[in-house]
Amino acid sequence: MTDSTAPGTNWTMRGIHTSAEINGGVLVGDDGSDAAVRAVEYAVEEAVRRGTDLHVLRAWTIPTAVRPPDLPFGVTPSILEFQEATKAQTLARATDAGADHPDLQIHARTVYGRGDQALIGASAGADVLVVGSRGLSRIGNFLIGSTAAACIRQAPVPVVVVR
Repeated sequence: MTDSTAPGTNWTMRGIHTSAEINGGVLVGDDGSDAAVRAVEYAVEEAVRRGTDLHVLRAWTIPTAVRPPDLPFGVTPSILEFQEATKAQTLARATDAGADHPDLQIHARTVYGRGDQALIGASAGADVLVVGSRGLSRIGNFLIGSTAAACIRQAPVPVVVVR
C-alpha cells in the first residue's frame, strides 16, 4: 500500500498544508496586519536587490483564516475553502506590494498552524527571513512580537525584523 498523502499534509487534514518548503530566495511572513504589509514591502525590495524570488507565507487557523468572499451569509466554508481564500488574499497583498517590479517572481503559501513554527520550518530553505515587529496578537513583549522573537532565536538563516 502506498501513501498518497502529498508533501506538506498529514492524514488528519488531507489537502491542508501543514508545512512549506522553499528553495532559496527571500521568505516573509504575512499575518494580515499592518506590520506585515511593511515587512512584505521590505521583502519585495530585498528580493529585487538580491535578484531572487519572493516567498510569502501566511500561517492560519480557523479564527484567523480569510473567509471566502463569494460565500453567501449563513454558509460555513470548508477548511479547504478557508485555505484557498487565505492564500488568495496573501498573494493579492504581495502582488500589490510588488507592483513596481513586474519581473519579480512571487510565491504565496499558506500553512495551517502557528506562525512562528511555520516560518522557522520554511526558513530552512530560504536565504533570509523577513518578519514584522508586531502582528495581530496583543500578547508579546514590548519591543517585538512573539513570532519575531521566536524567529530570531530559532531560524537557521538571518532574520530581518521590520518596524
